[in-house]
Amino acid sequence: MANDLKDTKLEAHLDALEKHKALLEQLHLNSNVHLNEVSESLEQLTLTLEEYLKIIGIP
Repeated sequence: MANDLKDTKLEAHLDALEKHKALLEQLHLNSNVHLNEVSESLEQLTLTLEEYLKIIGIP
């Protein structure tokens, strides 16, 4: 069960990472992306990383 949660948190973080990467690429190619979208994406990336690190035992 712990491994399932660990895998779920890792997948959530990797998904957030891919979404953030795509948003940054879009910003690079098209300056119409609002910086608040980038900020929200970065916040989501941070939250998913914190959750994953807690699950694997890194405070």
